[in-house]
Amino acid sequence: MAEEGQERPLSIGELGRKLVGRVVIYALFPVLLSQAFALRRHALHLVPAVGPREGRIGRGEPLNFLAIGDSIIAGVGARRIQQSTVGQVARFMSGRLSREINWHAAGVIGAGARRVRRDVLPQLPARPFDAILLSVGVNDVLKLERSARFRRQLLKLLHELRKHSPDAVIGYLGLPPLDEFPKLKRPLRWIIGSRVRRFDARAREAVERTPNALHIPVHFSPRPEMFSDDGLHPSETSQRRLAKIIAGALTPHLGARASPASGMDDR
Repeated sequence: MAEEGQERPLSIGELGRKLVGRVVIYALFPVLLSQAFALRRHALHLVPAVGPREGRIGRGEPLNFLAIGDSIIAGVGARRIQQSTVGQVARFMSGRLSREINWHAAGVIGAGARRVRRDVLPQLPARPFDAILLSVGVNDVLKLERSARFRRQLLKLLHELRKHSPDAVIGYLGLPPLDEFPKLKRPLRWIIGSRVRRFDARAREAVERTPNALHIPVHFSPRPEMFSDDGLHPSETSQRRLAKIIAGALTPHLGARASPASGMDDR
């Protein structure tokens, strides 16, 4: 068994597949680099949702909710923070639990696991949180980060979140099927599809090593109307559906009975 923070030895088959994958990437590298730079330039024009980065919703016993990570947490694709994934998760959680949700959003456009750990986490409020939503990984994939390094950084980030809020339920938002996103073109789409599945598997491993943490898979039909105008981020309709999934995954672990009327909020 590998020690903490170390990778397990690869089998012959895994080594062979890894070698073939690297040969393909190297052969396509000039095209991949050009397409990756185009995505980076595109990312410079993304804007977060308008509105405060914290607030409260609902009535009842207060519950402190933190959302931390990348552009999904920043609300890209939504006009206002209340219509973003974070705002909708807070609303669904309040309806399901009949509690006041005090939420705080700490999202940075373009941030990967290392940057969130280095720049975002130290700026969090000192108070502990009861529930945490973490979204990182997409930018690590797009920036051609190594999956092993991503896993190490994610483990460290999860460890520090657990240290900040020892009793919190931590939900890691799984990586979406980027190879089906309309903005990505071939051959980058092919390479990204393989990488995103590998990174999501590494994320599952990191989450399994973290107490009271869960992996929340992202499944959706990649129809054009499910995306915002940038072709990369979910539309407000998609963010509402995603928020419903997240709230449904988190609330059973928060030690409170769901409200009988919560179905009215889930339509």
